[in-house]
Amino acid sequence: MVDPQIELRDLQALRAAGLLSARRHPAAIDAIRDEAFWARWGLRALLALGAGQFLAGVVFFFAYNWHDLSDIAKFAVVEGALAVAVLGALAVGLDRMFGQVLLIAASMLTGVLLAVIGQIYQTGADVFELFLAWAVLILPWTVISRSAVQWLLWLVVAEAALWLYCEQVPMVVGDMTWDQLWVLSGATVALALVAREVAVRADFLWLAAHWTRLVLLFGALAILFLPAAGYVLDIDTTETPLLCVSAFIIFLAASGLAYWRKLPDFAALVIAIGFADAFFICLGFRLIDESIGFSLNDVGPGLTSLAAMIAWAIAGTGGAAKAMRRLHGELKVVQA
Repeated sequence: MVDPQIELRDLQALRAAGLLSARRHPAAIDAIRDEAFWARWGLRALLALGAGQFLAGVVFFFAYNWHDLSDIAKFAVVEGALAVAVLGALAVGLDRMFGQVLLIAASMLTGVLLAVIGQIYQTGADVFELFLAWAVLILPWTVISRSAVQWLLWLVVAEAALWLYCEQVPMVVGDMTWDQLWVLSGATVALALVAREVAVRADFLWLAAHWTRLVLLFGALAILFLPAAGYVLDIDTTETPLLCVSAFIIFLAASGLAYWRKLPDFAALVIAIGFADAFFICLGFRLIDESIGFSLNDVGPGLTSLAAMIAWAIAGTGGAAKAMRRLHGELKVVQA
């Protein structure tokens, strides 16, 4: 029998050493399975799925029956669902998962209500004003929710309001470029990541779920990566390439150093190394394109450039894999 307290990595070590046969490996995995954890995970997954189906039902109900509903009926459906969600959250309590899910549903329905108001009354307001009002209205719920998902929803709505405002106001009069908008958006997500780390250290433990760090890190790096890669690949007109590339490299280096030395986290390092590898491959494409070219009309240079690109990608990905393997070993020693 396998001791249920043995961790999965120890079980894998036994398998690698040949002390555990392939036939008995599934039974050993089953013996150390944390049944309570998977039961909680299943209940939460079903709860999230049910809430998502409920919200989708409201949205599709409007989409299908919009022209057949009176204005009063439209408001009655949304406001009724909103009242049920809010009252249900208060009755259940925000210290329980179901109460938090109901509050998230209420936040989503607030956005639907604002959209219905805009469709019925045709106020002529800019789209960013809708998202700004949405973010302001659900902010009090977000503050009291103690829910990382609620905060992530609020961040997405606020980011959309910021993006639309910059697109519809300063960019129209020439006070902002697309490059600056990308960098500003990435910087706000990076700032949210920093705020998350500070809050966790200040004992806001409901923000300590590991996925919150990874989602914010991936989001910030992805937003900063796109304009930098666009400039390197020469697929978009970049007015301030130094800003785009330097912002991406600075945040990539800072996050990699932070999650290597200050807050050791292998998963976060994998994300950072993955983006570094992708940028390295983009640089290789630009260098090969300018030195050899990727012309399909000439077989010789075409095959040479393709072979060089494959070799460059293998070198970059191999180096990234080697770095991840080394960092994994270092972090295991540190955490031990």
